[in-house]
Amino acid sequence: MKRLRALLARIADRLDRSAHVFLIGVIVACAVEVAVDWNATLRDINVLRATMRQKGENYLGILRSAAADPLLAYDGDALDLLAQPLLDDGDVVYVRFSDALGNTVTDRLRPEYAKSFREANDGESFREHYRRLIDRDTGGMISDPALLARHMEASRHRDFIQMWSDAESAIGRWWKSGKETPSVASQGPRILYQDRLADPNGSLDRRITWAIGAVVAEDDEPFGVVLIALDQQSVNAASRSKLYQGLAMTIFFVGLIVLQNISARRSKLRRLELEVALSSARTAIRGALPKVPALAWCDLGIGFAQDERVGGTLYDLRAGESSIELLLAVPEGAGVDAAFASVVLRDVYRRETHEGAPLDEQLWAMLRGYRVSPLARAVDVMLLCIEPGRVRGVVAGLLPPSEIKDGALVPLPLGDPLTPPQEVQSLVSAARRFDVSLPGGTLVLFDDGKPLDVHRTMPLAEIDALLAQGGSATAQELADKAVAHAVKRTRGRHGDDFFALVVTLRGKAKAWT
Repeated sequence: MKRLRALLARIADRLDRSAHVFLIGVIVACAVEVAVDWNATLRDINVLRATMRQKGENYLGILRSAAADPLLAYDGDALDLLAQPLLDDGDVVYVRFSDALGNTVTDRLRPEYAKSFREANDGESFREHYRRLIDRDTGGMISDPALLARHMEASRHRDFIQMWSDAESAIGRWWKSGKETPSVASQGPRILYQDRLADPNGSLDRRITWAIGAVVAEDDEPFGVVLIALDQQSVNAASRSKLYQGLAMTIFFVGLIVLQNISARRSKLRRLELEVALSSARTAIRGALPKVPALAWCDLGIGFAQDERVGGTLYDLRAGESSIELLLAVPEGAGVDAAFASVVLRDVYRRETHEGAPLDEQLWAMLRGYRVSPLARAVDVMLLCIEPGRVRGVVAGLLPPSEIKDGALVPLPLGDPLTPPQEVQSLVSAARRFDVSLPGGTLVLFDDGKPLDVHRTMPLAEIDALLAQGGSATAQELADKAVAHAVKRTRGRHGDDFFALVVTLRGKAKAWT
């Protein structure tokens, strides 16, 4: 098993260092980004086109019903009255009513559009330019609308957006082909939308589209056709804008992916090199921790075991003539970032706080200075002041210290939650004070670096029972014993730092202030 793990570790290390694997990963990531961005852009354009299509089909649906009687009576004036309101819509440029033989009963063309169209097409009128295509679709709508629909769908006069949409639709139909019951054949659609037109040179024409529908009698037999042509100028302009935005977004994100991957690879290579020296780094960090002072009025012991990933648990000591302050902080997370965040927090504590100041004010000052650091993160923290016969402190997110009484641990009572200043936002939970007289007593604390509500493979009750035994061991021996037991129970893979504190006080309590 060890050989297999070593082999897998060597393979993983080689893959991490391989430039070819890195290049393949970048290409795949960029390809996925391009596909996602352009799919979103094309969907936005399809929404614009679908809105225009829906407008034309809705107009046509209303006009078909209203035009049945006037068209049957060849009442051109009544049909003109029906067409006029549609031309008030800026997108509608042409309305045509024809009979079953394809003859025009009446049609209306927006005058200003007719003029601009003639100027743009060397004097050719709108009706002349589109007569053949309109006659073709009108005849197909009367004779065989289903065939006309198939011809529209199979038309080669499509832009790449329509090709993409058709491909998606084809995949959807293929996927659902075995899951749907075949529908009974009908007489064909009564409304179609023509958006696949060609100019006389055979090139794609995106200037105009039209909705075309059959006017049917009571027996569902067509006796006329209504056509509504829509100007695509606004849709085309919006589509070009979407394409430019999509291109800019793609270039930006592809560039960002490339830069991020290059930066991440450089960071990974640096990390791989740093892992070689991680063991010595842990030793150096442990050597930088403060020494436990020898005090006449108390026996103080601190046990500490670092995780292999270098957890973020930090402690610092500030010893005075008749007191000692202890800072214990556990930033969220683990690893190098958490360790650096702990170092920053310790430096801010030393710089921003002063011995003898109220502990809650020291806590607020430390967190105010800490929050401006780029490494700042949420933190569990405790400030503890030990004096002859007395212990006081402020704790947030950590278990409070406990007193050994009759072979059991009794947590120190906590006060009401404190209200931090508005700019202090780094605490995981509310801060509370504790202040007890403890002449001749023993105070203990154990922290495994994990949040209070997380599941633990090693219950803290085991450590509590070990610490409560006390016995003739010194404070340092008892703290080391608790940490060693925790490391043993987790087989050295505890995932966070272990910290143990044991304080045996001597003498009478000081007067409370």
